[in-house]
Amino acid sequence: MEQKILQKDQIAKLYIELSEEYNIYAPVKEKGNIVFKKISNSDQIELDYLNSKIPPKEVLFPQMEVLFEYKLDGKDVEIIDRQDLDEKILLFGVRPCDAYSFELVGNFFKAHGNWEDEIYLKKKENTTIIGMGCNSPRTTCFCTSVGGHPFQKDYIDLFLTDLGDKYLVEGISDKGKEIMQKLSWLSDAKEADVKKSEELAKQAEESFTTKFNFDLVTKVLGENFENPVWEEISESCIGCGSCTFLCPTCTCFDVIEENDKYNNRGRRIRIWDTCQSCLYTLETSGHNPRPDKIQRCRNRIMHKFSYYPENYNCLGCVGCGRCIQACPVNNELRIIIDKILEIEKEEDEKAVA
Repeated sequence: MEQKILQKDQIAKLYIELSEEYNIYAPVKEKGNIVFKKISNSDQIELDYLNSKIPPKEVLFPQMEVLFEYKLDGKDVEIIDRQDLDEKILLFGVRPCDAYSFELVGNFFKAHGNWEDEIYLKKKENTTIIGMGCNSPRTTCFCTSVGGHPFQKDYIDLFLTDLGDKYLVEGISDKGKEIMQKLSWLSDAKEADVKKSEELAKQAEESFTTKFNFDLVTKVLGENFENPVWEEISESCIGCGSCTFLCPTCTCFDVIEENDKYNNRGRRIRIWDTCQSCLYTLETSGHNPRPDKIQRCRNRIMHKFSYYPENYNCLGCVGCGRCIQACPVNNELRIIIDKILEIEKEEDEKAVA
């Protein structure tokens, strides 16, 4: 694997070269938070951060997105498809957990019988990801419990490691290696640089305090759909949806029609939704299969750690910890998982007795 060095004062030069080919989205500081936005100059880039508040998922699957527009002429309808799906996107400074999340979201948008979401999949195909290792994972992170790693390089095209005054640059995919070739001015990495990056990766992995056996969690969930523990888990939930709106793998959406009757045209729009809302499953008949927050809280956990593994053979969570930080009533995932694992512990104790 070819390894190069990017000096921190060369970020502007890197931006100038890459912006000739890509629309660049990078972490920027906005109202005290880190979010991924399309940038117009390198001064906007903020790489000294732990993780963004809103995941970069929003770049490819935005909170509000026009699917298509249409014109009406009597009974005839002319569909106007989007013309911006061929743009080349570069996501810069993405953490490994978020890079992996694009694969999980992609599973949802391409695995429903004969139907595929061409909009998301086309954008993903045209996206290049420059990832960045997590030297200092948050205390709320648990990516190593769900098969990830703070320096995981899968699903990333070009990988950066912050060495202090410079970055170690590694081309991972063909896309990344192609970029490396274009950046001929990068200097060669030394053995000491590579060794330091390995030490940082090891230190980051050893820093995790949250560790779960999710194979066991999946097993317990499959056997305890009707367990009374769900009432306890959901008791403090206020249904705000923060855990889902800030989740990099949640894909719930609604579709609305915006109709301009005076000009005989309109557009179909997709917007984020949340399974934690009482309206999410409300049918036009008035029936609601999940009328209570017990069912809704259970559905979120079952989806991530039971249904998703059953359908896609992997967990539906990347361990970013955003839901843990966001919950206003501290009904956070680590506590929920502990309560679920307590079921197994109690059953083992009964068996011994």
